[in-house]
Amino acid sequence: MLISRISLRLLSSEELVGDPFPDACVQLAFGPTRPSDQADAVVVPEPVRLTPADLVRLRVESGLALGEIRAEMQRAEIAWRQQLSRWYRDGRLAAEARAPDISLLQRVLGGLRNPGPVTT
Repeated sequence: MLISRISLRLLSSEELVGDPFPDACVQLAFGPTRPSDQADAVVVPEPVRLTPADLVRLRVESGLALGEIRAEMQRAEIAWRQQLSRWYRDGRLAAEARAPDISLLQRVLGGLRNPGPVTT
């Protein structure tokens, strides 16, 4: 999907004369996008009009959603690093043993090749 540009424009008072919704004086316009199933098609969405309060609410809610996404990503990265540390520790112990535990080494190598879901 093509990343769309977003632009904001405050409508002038002349543009709002006779408008049934003069409070919606902020225009949010999106650039062209490309549907993922059609490589040669381009869609230009219609602009959206918002009130300034709606714009602030949109900003706050999108900030909260991005914060939750960042926190979840950090939790997943911490879990991955812990799992990787366990694999490293178990593999090192098995390799340093005089008679290495083959099944443990196979599990460590399997986990490094195909991590799958992380268990904490």
